[in-house]
Amino acid sequence: MSTPADGLALPTTERPEPVTPRSRRRGWSLRAHLVAVVLITIALVVLSGVLVVSKDYRRARAEGALNAKFEAGLAAGITGRIKTAGAESISGSIPDLRALIVRSGTSLGQATNGNLAAYPPDRCNLSFASFRSFTSAVLNIVFPDGSVLCSSDQSLVVAGSHPYAGAQWLTPVIDRDAATVVGPLVDPVSKKSSMYVAAPIPAPNAPPDAKPPGVLMVAIDLTPLATTLHERFAADRYPANSLEYLVTTAKRDKVVSRSILPESSVGKPLDASAYARADSPKGAVLKDLNGTERLYVGQAVDELNWHVYAGISKSAVYRPARSAFRDYVTSGLIIVIGVGLVALAGIFTVARR
Repeated sequence: MSTPADGLALPTTERPEPVTPRSRRRGWSLRAHLVAVVLITIALVVLSGVLVVSKDYRRARAEGALNAKFEAGLAAGITGRIKTAGAESISGSIPDLRALIVRSGTSLGQATNGNLAAYPPDRCNLSFASFRSFTSAVLNIVFPDGSVLCSSDQSLVVAGSHPYAGAQWLTPVIDRDAATVVGPLVDPVSKKSSMYVAAPIPAPNAPPDAKPPGVLMVAIDLTPLATTLHERFAADRYPANSLEYLVTTAKRDKVVSRSILPESSVGKPLDASAYARADSPKGAVLKDLNGTERLYVGQAVDELNWHVYAGISKSAVYRPARSAFRDYVTSGLIIVIGVGLVALAGIFTVARR
């Protein structure tokens, strides 16, 4: 509308310029904010759970290695930095058994005056029940030619035979007139994998350079050794097959004794390089002869340089971590459900307004 000079306003066809409304920036709704809070909470719970659980598994692995090292040390006779050689351990038993055989051989020489050939067979009353962790053995009086004069198991003696002629353990005793410990060897009489502890039977009045008339020898059956070690050292903490004791040769390439299936395991070959890794403080995860994964840590044995390995099953090693994982999952679910319920309550409250 325009106003002429006479002051009268006349209508016009011109349209006024449109007014542009102020633009509004749309933000997230309250519902979107609450959903985002729930999702972020879930992500944080999952992330923190992964970090904590991974730390628990690493801690369980380290503690498992320490436990296996301790168990192996108990059986071998070494715990910590100082060798303790407990009486029931292998390193503690062998020297004491050798000393016992030496004393017994000397006593037998004095009792017979060194004349073993005149020893009447009906007076053969040798016996050997057990010696600490060595629970099965045969005690023998052996002549230098390898024949057996007397045995704690007379049923194994065959008259006129020379089962130990040239035996690896016999020759050093006769030639050096000194005690010896040798093994494992398959005993030609009992057919069992054995450790031999032998000492000369000296003649009291013989010249110093005279060879002994006979040898007192005990053949230790090694089959039950590892089982006995498990019963005495680890059964209360690791029952059944959760821990395996494995005794190997010096080269780690053959089983001397095994606590699981001992009868069928003696003498079986081993991967020496794999078990050499288990000699480190961290140990090594290896499959046992039955395919079960175990965390092995080893300790060396004096005298024969054997190795004793304690192998804890992976399920036993990581049991504390799995238990903690279940607790974390439960706690995380409680947190997520709680936050979700609060978010739902907020959404419904706003919707009713």
